[in-house]
Amino acid sequence: MWTDNETKTDLIGFKIHADLIRSVVTDENLLPVVLGVFGDWGGGKSSIMQMLQQDLEDEQYKDVVCLYFNGWMFEGYEDAKTALLSSILIQLGEHERFGERAKDSVVGLLKRVNYAGVAKAGGKIGARFGLPLLMTYLFGDATPGIITAVAGNMMTAGSSSDEEVDKGKADKDDLVNWSELIKESKEKSDLLEVRKFRDDFEKLLKETKIKSLVILIDDLDRCLPESIIETLEAIKLFVLVPRTAFVIGADPRIVRHAIGTRYVRRQIGNDEVSKEEVEELTKDYLEKLIQIPYHLPRLSPAEIETYINLLACQKFLDEDKNKCVINDWAIRRKQNFYSSYQLGAIKEVLGEEKLSKELLQQLTWSNAIAQVVTEGLKGNPRQVKRMLNAMLLRRKLAEVAGIKIKDDVLAKLMVLEYSNEYRFKDLSDWQTVEEGKPEKLKKLEEIALKIKGAKPIEKEDNLSDWQTTSLEKWLQMQPSLRNVDLRDYFWLMRDRTSSTLVGVNMVAPIVRRLFDSLVSDNAGEQELATREAQTLIEPDRESLLGLLQQQIKSHPDEVVGYDALTKLAKNKVERAGIVLLKVTREVSADEIPAAVASKIEMIGKIDEKLTDEGQKLLDLYIKKHPQSKIGKAAALGRKD
Repeated sequence: MWTDNETKTDLIGFKIHADLIRSVVTDENLLPVVLGVFGDWGGGKSSIMQMLQQDLEDEQYKDVVCLYFNGWMFEGYEDAKTALLSSILIQLGEHERFGERAKDSVVGLLKRVNYAGVAKAGGKIGARFGLPLLMTYLFGDATPGIITAVAGNMMTAGSSSDEEVDKGKADKDDLVNWSELIKESKEKSDLLEVRKFRDDFEKLLKETKIKSLVILIDDLDRCLPESIIETLEAIKLFVLVPRTAFVIGADPRIVRHAIGTRYVRRQIGNDEVSKEEVEELTKDYLEKLIQIPYHLPRLSPAEIETYINLLACQKFLDEDKNKCVINDWAIRRKQNFYSSYQLGAIKEVLGEEKLSKELLQQLTWSNAIAQVVTEGLKGNPRQVKRMLNAMLLRRKLAEVAGIKIKDDVLAKLMVLEYSNEYRFKDLSDWQTVEEGKPEKLKKLEEIALKIKGAKPIEKEDNLSDWQTTSLEKWLQMQPSLRNVDLRDYFWLMRDRTSSTLVGVNMVAPIVRRLFDSLVSDNAGEQELATREAQTLIEPDRESLLGLLQQQIKSHPDEVVGYDALTKLAKNKVERAGIVLLKVTREVSADEIPAAVASKIEMIGKIDEKLTDEGQKLLDLYIKKHPQSKIGKAAALGRKD
C-alpha cells in the first residue's frame, strides 16, 4: 500500500516545476508577486509546494524565508483572513534565523490583526469570533502556550515525516509565548488600517534584512467559498509590499466558483447578464490578484507508467537502492523526456540478482495495467495511487479465495468503476443476470471497435447513457471484455462501498460544489452553477448528471433534482434532458411532484429530438397513473 499524502520525493518529474517557481519567487526584480499553481484535484500541487519549501530551506537561500499555510486547516474558523495574517506573523516571529529580529514588530502587528479580527472591520461586529484561540487574550482567558501551540501546528502543517513531527515535539518548550507578549505590548489595539499595515510590514522586512518572504498557501480549493474569498482578501494586503511572494495552490475552477458565489451572484438576478459577462467579472477579479497563473500539465502515458514503476520500487527496495533508481531515472529523463522508465532500466541500474521476486511481480503487473490506467484516469497521480491501492487489496483477496484473474481485465473494470460508477452498476447488473457475459456489453464493444457485422443499438436497448465519448474510449481499451466471464471479477468488487475502496469513487471537488449549488435554495447560486456546468469536461459532466440522478432516486418527491436537470438542459448542457426523462421514468409515479409534468413538456421544446419521448412519458402517466399528482398535472396540461 502507498500513502495518499503529498511528498517531497519527485516520482513524476514535477521537480522542474518547483525549480521554475523557485526562480521566480527568489528574483528580487519580480517581487512582489502572487503566483497561482493551478491544477486538478490530486494533480501534484501540494507535492510541488513541499519540494519548493524544502529547496528554500537550503543554506544558499539564507536571506529567504518560506512560510506554509494550509487554508483547509482553518476551515472551521469564522475569520479565515485573521487566521492567515496571524499565521504569517507568528511563523515569522518564530523563524530560526530572523525570529529574534522580527519579534517586537510582529507583536505590534499581531495585536492589531487580532483586534481587527474581533471588531471585524468588514462590519461583522458582534458576530462569532474568528480564530478564537488567538484572540482570547483580549479578555484575559488565554492559557500559556495556547497561541504558540497553534503556531506550531501552522508551521508543521506541510510536513509529514516522523522526523519532523518528533522535532516539533522536542522544540515545543522553545516556542514563543505570544499571548503574554501581546498582553505586555504597549502598541495600540486599533482597527487594522490597510496602508499602515503594509507600511509596518514592509519596515519589518527591511529591518530583518529578509530579501524574499515566500508564503505558500495550500489546499485553498478544499475550503468553502467564503473562506476562499477571505483568504484571497488577506493576500491583497500584501500585494504591494516589496519582497513578498505568495504561491497559491488550487483548482482554478473552484476558486472561480467561489468568486462567482461571493460577487457575481448579486448580479445574476438580472436575466440579461450573459454567461460571457459572468466569466469576465470572475476573470477580472482573479487576474488582478494573481499576476502569474501557472497551470500544471496532466501526466502523459509514459509519465504514468514511470510513476507506477517508481512506486513499486519505493515499496519493495530499501532506501539506498531506491535512491539509486530515482537518481538513474532523473538522469535518463533529462536525456529523453518522452520515454517511460521500465523494468529493463531498473535491472540495468541494480542488477537482476538484486531484484526481489515481489518487485519483479509488481513491475510485471505494473506493465500490464499501465496503459489502461493511464487512458482511464487522465494522468492524475492521486487517482492512480488510490486505484493501485484498491487493486492491490483485490488481488490479495483473489489469492486468498483461490480465484484466477487477469490484472489488465481487473484494471479496465476498475477504471470504469472509478470514472463512472453509474455505468459500472449497469454492467454489474447485466453480468449478474446473464451469467457473467452480458449481451449489451458485447454489442457496445463491437460497435465501439467497429467489428464487422456489429448490430446497431435499438431504442429498446435503453443504452443512451452509454453513448458518450469517454465510454466509447473505455470500450475501445484493451483488453476486450465481450468474451470474458466477469462473475469472479464482480465477486471481488462486490464490496465497492466498503473499506476496500474508501475514497476511490471520489467526486471531483468542482463537481461536488456545483451539485451543492444546484440543489441549494439560493437562486443566484443555482444560476451560476448552471452556467459553470457548461464548461465541464465530459467525465465531470457525467458525474454531475449522475449525482442529480441519484438525488431524484433518493428523493423522488422533491422537485429540486428535476428542476436542476431542466435548468441544465435549458442551458444546453449535453444529455441533461435525456437523463431527466430517464430517471423520471425509473421512479414511482405516485411520488413525482406535479410540477415535473411542465418540466417534461419544456424538455421537448428545448430539444425537439426528445419531444416524442416526453409526450409518450406524459401519456403513460395520464393512462396508467391518472390519480397520481403528475398524472393529473399532465392531463390538465393537455386540456389547456
